[in-house]
Amino acid sequence: MKRFSPFFVAAWMLAIPLAMPMRAATPGKAEMPRVHQVLLKKHCFDCHDSGSEEAGVDLETISYEISASVENAELWQKVLNAINSGEMPPEDSEPLSDADKAAFLEDLTGQMVLARKILGDSGGVIPLRRLNRREYANTVEALLGVRPDTMSLPDDQVGAGFDTQGASLFFSSDQLENYLAAATKTLRLCLLPRQPPQLATRRVDPEEQQSAHYQKYLDGIKDEFERATQWNAQTDKPPSEFGFLDRYQAKKKLQQYKQWGPQLEEYLARPETKTGSTLIMTIKAGGMTRVKLPVLNERAPGKYTVRFRAAHYPDADERFHYVELSSGIGSDRKYRGWRKVTGTLDDPQVIELQFEHLPGSKEQLWLHQRSHQDRGDKNLWTIHQRENGMGTKPGVWIDWAEVEGPIVANAPAEAAANILFDRPGDWNDDRYATEVLRRFAAKAFRGTPPEPGFLKRLFAHYQSRREAGDSLAESLVSPLAIILTSPEFLYLVETENEGVSQQLRDTETAVRLSYFLWSSSPDDELMRVARDGKLRDPAVLAAQTDRLLSDERHQRFVHGFVHQWLGMERLGMFQFSGVDFPTFDNAARENAREEIFQTFAHIANHDQPLGALLDSDFVVINDVMAGYYGIPGVDGHGFRKVPVPAGMPRGGLLGTAAVMAMGSDGLRSSPVERGAWVLRHLLNDPPAPAPPNVPQLSRLAGQVLSARELQKAHQEQPQCAQCHRKIDPIGYGLENFAADGLWREKEVLSIGKRFYGRPAKTKSFDIDASGTLPGGQAFGDFFGLRKAVAAHEDDFARGFTESLIAYGLGRPYGFSDQALADQILSHAKKHHYQVNPFIHALIQSRAFQSR
Repeated sequence: MKRFSPFFVAAWMLAIPLAMPMRAATPGKAEMPRVHQVLLKKHCFDCHDSGSEEAGVDLETISYEISASVENAELWQKVLNAINSGEMPPEDSEPLSDADKAAFLEDLTGQMVLARKILGDSGGVIPLRRLNRREYANTVEALLGVRPDTMSLPDDQVGAGFDTQGASLFFSSDQLENYLAAATKTLRLCLLPRQPPQLATRRVDPEEQQSAHYQKYLDGIKDEFERATQWNAQTDKPPSEFGFLDRYQAKKKLQQYKQWGPQLEEYLARPETKTGSTLIMTIKAGGMTRVKLPVLNERAPGKYTVRFRAAHYPDADERFHYVELSSGIGSDRKYRGWRKVTGTLDDPQVIELQFEHLPGSKEQLWLHQRSHQDRGDKNLWTIHQRENGMGTKPGVWIDWAEVEGPIVANAPAEAAANILFDRPGDWNDDRYATEVLRRFAAKAFRGTPPEPGFLKRLFAHYQSRREAGDSLAESLVSPLAIILTSPEFLYLVETENEGVSQQLRDTETAVRLSYFLWSSSPDDELMRVARDGKLRDPAVLAAQTDRLLSDERHQRFVHGFVHQWLGMERLGMFQFSGVDFPTFDNAARENAREEIFQTFAHIANHDQPLGALLDSDFVVINDVMAGYYGIPGVDGHGFRKVPVPAGMPRGGLLGTAAVMAMGSDGLRSSPVERGAWVLRHLLNDPPAPAPPNVPQLSRLAGQVLSARELQKAHQEQPQCAQCHRKIDPIGYGLENFAADGLWREKEVLSIGKRFYGRPAKTKSFDIDASGTLPGGQAFGDFFGLRKAVAAHEDDFARGFTESLIAYGLGRPYGFSDQALADQILSHAKKHHYQVNPFIHALIQSRAFQSR
C-alpha cells in the first residue's frame, strides 16, 4: 500500500482542531460563605482533609468560590448530596445539629442554583470527535452498500463513559494508514470489474464426513489393540515384532482402544449414522462431532441461508436439542445462531438460519451442538463416561445440510453504479472523473461542500494514476479512498464562530440526530428536510425524530447505548466453567445479552415506563432463555413478551441472567460487584472508587467462607468499612442468584482438588438475603430488594437522563448539564417516564441544537 508522505500526515493532523469550546462571559460568581468552614473542619476533616482524602474528597483545600470551575462545583454537589441524604457525617461520628445543618444546606443550595446558571451559561467544551468504529462501519455501508473490514481500526472501548465522547477518540498517523487501507479495500471491491457471485446451493451429506472417518479410525485402533494384546499375552518376542516401537507405544495402543473403541462402535451401530451424522459432544480423542459446511469466499459477500434436516434424541438433555452454527475455530470462533430441533427420527424437520457474510473475510462454517468456551463439555463427557460407560448422551441427528447464497442483490455493483453514474455523451474521462469525485465528496462530507483546492488535489492524484496506465475505475479508487480518510469524513465537523455558542445549521442538526439515533449518516429524506431549512421547526424535528426511532436502524442506538449505559462489557470478561455452570454456555450467554437489548427495545417501542426495567410482571425472551429460566410454553428463537409465572424471580433487570453474571467473577457471585452495579446504574448513587491501599486479608487464606462472611471481614478494615457498609447489604439481597444467574437456595463452594473440573468436596451455606438500601430501607429477600429499588424510579430516571445526555452530546455529563437534565426529566415525567419522551426532550433542547 502506498504510504502518506510525512507532509501530508502533518497537514492532515493540523486540520483537526482539538476542541470546539462554547464559552461566553461569566455573570458574577457563586460563593459559599466562609463561616461554614468551621462546620466542615469539625465534622469532615478527620476523613476528608488533604492527608486522608477518603473517596478522593479533599475538603480542606476546596475553593469556596463554587463557580470557579465545573470540577469544583461537582465537588460541592457531592457535599450537598451526602448531607442531604444523611450519608454524612457517618453513623459513628458526631451528628450535625438541626440548626447548623439547616443553615449550611440553605446557603449551599442557593449558591448551587447560581453556580449552575453561571456554568450552564458558559457551557461545556464539546471536543470535535471522529467516528467511532461502529459509526465508521455504518457510514461506509450507507455510502457504498458494503460493510468494511474494521478489524485494524481503533476499537474505541472506553473504561468509563461512552464511545461517542470525543475526548476518548484518539487519532494517530498510524491509524490514518489503517483507515486508508480499509477504504481502499472496500472501494476496490465495489468499483473494479469482477465476475459477480452467483446464487448457488451447496449440499453436504455428513455421513460421508463422519461415519467413514470414524470407521477408518476404529479399524486402525482395533487392529493395533489386537496386536498389542498378542504382544502383552507373551514374554518372548519384543514389541517391534508386533509393529510397535517400544513397550510404551504398545501399552498406549491397549488403552487407546479401551478409551474410544466402545464409543465409536456404539456410534457406528446406530442405523441413522449410515444416512446422517449424530452430533456427540466428545468422541475420538476429545473432538466434538461437527458437520463441516462449505467455506464462504471473501469475494462473495451477502446474505446466506444454512438449511438442514434434523431430528432430536428425546433422552438427551434439552440443551443438546439445539444446533449451533459457528464459523472459524478456537478463540476466533463466531457464533451465528442457534435453533432448537423438535423433529424426530421418524419425522425429521427442515430448519433454516440466515446470516450475513461480510466482504473480505473467508469463513469456514460448522454445525454442532451447543458448546462452552472452555473444556467444560469435554470434562463433563469424561465424567459421564466414567459413570455410564458411554459419556454424554447425544442430542441431535442431522440428515443433510446445505448452504445457499449469496441471497442478495449485488451490493458492490449497486455501489459502483451510484458512484460511477451514467456519463453524458459529450463528457470526456477527465470531466467525468472530476464530477465523480465532487459528488462523492459532497455526500461523504454530510452536507459540507468540498473545498475547490481539495478537489483539485484529488484530481491530480487521479491523473497521476491514469498516466501510470490505470483504467478509469482503478484511477478513481485512490482519490475516493482519500475522501474516506479525510477529516471532513472521519470527524463530525461543525462550523465554529470564534468560540461563541450558536445554533447549529440545519444540516449539522441532521448529522447529530442521525448519529445519535442511527450511529450513521443522515438519509436522503433527513438531509432534504435540513437543506430546505425546516429542521429547526420543532414539529418537523419531532416528526423526523419519530421516523428515525421507528426505523430498524434505531437498533444500533439500542445496542450501542444500552451496552455502555449498563456496563455490559463485563459479561464477556470471565469464562464460566462448563462443569460448574453446564447450562450457561455460549448460547445462554449471548441470548442473555440480547435479552437486555430486546427488553429495553420493547419498553421503548410499546410506551412502557422506564421503571419496568426495575420491576415488571413480564420478560422479553426467546426459547433459549425460556429454557434457561425454566419458563414453559415459549417456542422459537424470536424474542417476545412473556408473562412471568407466579413466584418466579424474573422481571426487571435484577431478574436477568446477564446482570447477575456481570456481578460475578465466573466462579462466585460477588455482593460487592452486584451492590455497586445497583448503586451505579439503578439508584444513580455510584460508590467511590476503591482506595489504593486495600489490605489483603491473609488471615482468611485457606478458609471456606460464605459471601456474607467474607464481606463482613472486609468491613472490619477501616479503609473499606464506609463503602462496604453501603454496597454489601444491597448485594446480599441478590445472593439467591448463583454466578450464572440461576436461582439457588444454598451457596455451594468447592473444596480441594478437582477431577475433570468437578470438585472432590463441597461446602454449602444457607443464604441470608436480607439487607438495607443506603437510606436505611430494609428488605428481607430478593423480592423485597427489587420492590425497594423500584420505589426509586425518579433516581433511576435521572441516571438514565445523565447517561443519555453524555451519549447524545458526545462528552461526559457534568455539573453544567443539571439544568438540562431537570428539563428532560420534567418532560419525561409528564409522560410517565416512557423512553421516547426522554429522547425527544434532549433533541429539542438548546444544548443538542447548539455548538
